[in-house]
Amino acid sequence: MPQVEAFIKSLAPEPRQAILRAVKQLALGRTHGLDTRALEARLQGYFRLRVATYRVIYTVETSSGGPTLILVAAGPRSTIYEAFERILLERTAG
Repeated sequence: MPQVEAFIKSLAPEPRQAILRAVKQLALGRTHGLDTRALEARLQGYFRLRVATYRVIYTVETSSGGPTLILVAAGPRSTIYEAFERILLERTAG
């Protein structure tokens, strides 16, 4: 997703590299040592990956080629969940 890519590119090198490493591990199915959690209530069906003070919200879609990791939002913990709820509302309204 463009928002996720833009956010990660805007970070300083250390946090950017940490997030990219964690996402790569997640995509390879290597979840040991990663802090992931299923989201609840209105955000059910999505998961979050915690990397320091940042959160990456993602979902997993199944296709004939196997599971695909879809990154749908990323940002600081303090604002990402409200921003992601707005993204979901825009998708359902539009």
